[in-house]
Amino acid sequence: MSKQILLISFLGILVFGFIGCKKTTPAGCSAAWASELSEQAAAVSTAAQAYALDPTQENCLAYKAAYQAYIDALEPYGNCATLTGADRDAWQQAIDDARENVNNIDCS
Repeated sequence: MSKQILLISFLGILVFGFIGCKKTTPAGCSAAWASELSEQAAAVSTAAQAYALDPTQENCLAYKAAYQAYIDALEPYGNCATLTGADRDAWQQAIDDARENVNNIDCS
């Protein structure tokens, strides 16, 4: 599970480091991503803690759902025009890796 948390942190750092768009830019292109995604990030943290303390199938599924919702909310930030070239490739790879990690969480 620590690998998933590390990947979430990495995604957040990528967003913070590479996106510096103005307020007039399209949705998903904001430098205020941390506050905009605070609800999703808090949900992942809460679900991860609950699952770590009580690794039931129900808590696992809740963790997977929260993690997926966070990735879904984070993904549009990759559409910012200032994210180009290798940065955009790294962004997409991080999103793809995160989705793969979610898919690989076994809740059975």
